[in-house]
Amino acid sequence: METITETKTYYTPAVKKAIMNYREKNVDKYNEFQRNYYHTKKSDEEWNNNFKERCRIANQKYREKKRENSPPSKRGRPKKIVVVPEI
Repeated sequence: METITETKTYYTPAVKKAIMNYREKNVDKYNEFQRNYYHTKKSDEEWNNNFKERCRIANQKYREKKRENSPPSKRGRPKKIVVVPEI
């Protein structure tokens, strides 16, 4: 017989509210923790590559949304039109 185990989710609306309250009240402490966390995690090569890949995907989605599926605008300076005087 198979036994079905239920997994309880930790991240409930009450937990989310408590976390957000903590972040609002302890901004400097939270920011310092996040800086240290990313600093230690980025030394792990596999984690860092996964992080960069997630960033690439998120940035691509943002650019697509920002453009609203229109073609990208031309880059660089506009061409100068040279007028040749008639004699």
